[in-house]
Amino acid sequence: MKVLLSFLTLIVFILSACQDNADFIPARQIIENTRLKYAPDKRVALFQIDTTFTERPLVLKGETNLPAAKAELLEKLTASGIAFADSIEVLPSTALRGRYFGVANVSVCNIRSNPKHSAELATQALLGTPLRVYKKEGSFYLVQTPDDYFGWLDAGGFELMDSVKYQNWMQSDRAVVTQDYVFAYEQADETSPKVTDLLAGNILKILKPASGFTQIQLPDSRTGFVKSAHLMPLEEWLNTRQPDAEHILATAKEMMGRPYLWGGTSGKGMDCSGFTKMAFYLNGIQLPRDASQQVHTGEAVETDTTLKNMLPGDLLFFGRKATPEQKEKITHVAIYLGDGKIIHASERVEIESMRREDPTFAEYRLTSFVRSKRMIGSEGKNGVVMLKDSPFYGSEAGIRD
Repeated sequence: MKVLLSFLTLIVFILSACQDNADFIPARQIIENTRLKYAPDKRVALFQIDTTFTERPLVLKGETNLPAAKAELLEKLTASGIAFADSIEVLPSTALRGRYFGVANVSVCNIRSNPKHSAELATQALLGTPLRVYKKEGSFYLVQTPDDYFGWLDAGGFELMDSVKYQNWMQSDRAVVTQDYVFAYEQADETSPKVTDLLAGNILKILKPASGFTQIQLPDSRTGFVKSAHLMPLEEWLNTRQPDAEHILATAKEMMGRPYLWGGTSGKGMDCSGFTKMAFYLNGIQLPRDASQQVHTGEAVETDTTLKNMLPGDLLFFGRKATPEQKEKITHVAIYLGDGKIIHASERVEIESMRREDPTFAEYRLTSFVRSKRMIGSEGKNGVVMLKDSPFYGSEAGIRD
């Protein structure tokens, strides 16, 4: 009798598991298809959904910042006749209690791949950069930068805000630091104690002029004084940027010798795409964060190793060309100077040549050259965003739906 009972129990378990698998497999495919449609690049969109069939119905677990993606997923599962229990959280987390915004609060804050200080540096944000905030884990917050890049930022790196405080900051009179490296002081006097260091591109709130200085305020309400000659009103700065080859190359050359820093996007250190991003940012253009993202923006340029179609200011991408067996893989980016020369962040920001007869010729760069894209002339299209038109920097900056 016990043997028969055990056998029947096994049959019921197998039948139940088969039914669970019958739902599980198509459910997983629907989840994957939805992810590919809404969040093919996990660096800029969050869609982490999993299922379990230890219980019936299937339990959907995970999180996303894309309400439309969740809605479509549930609709497709229902249409397929798959029974499920919904445990998917749509971020931002309600545990933040409405504080879904932030502004970088130090000259450059480090945004990491995981919520701990020892994690890989993923990207950086300059002081005054607006951030979207999605959840908290320990002392770290999951944030998204204006270029949509996700990462984890410690509480000391930014000021967490509700919608009212954020909107007040975004609509306040602000100024951009135009000098490479300066300071804010406690008084309108360079001999007084320093409040913070400042980098080109930092954004501060303007309070009032003070004898050659301007009183400023940081996102956390600290105040200080910066030499007025080192600042430009934000709106004026945005409207006077000239994203042409002359200005972009001049900015790039100003960064010569800066140290290479994986994940860096600031004047204190930068990786290859952080360098191109900064050179364009300081001239009014927002590029995507990584080289493998930048290659999908701008206008395609007919490419070969003669470089005959290249113009100064073009971006050159390096890595592995596509073959019948392998996809293209972009691992490096540089700015074309002309005459076969490139400027890029490798061991440091430096100039090399792709012509064999030049003393700075780099064989590896020539053999790994994949293709080129032209950002200049694509402003406002092909993924090239003008800062003055951005909802995070322009005159209409503020909370967006």
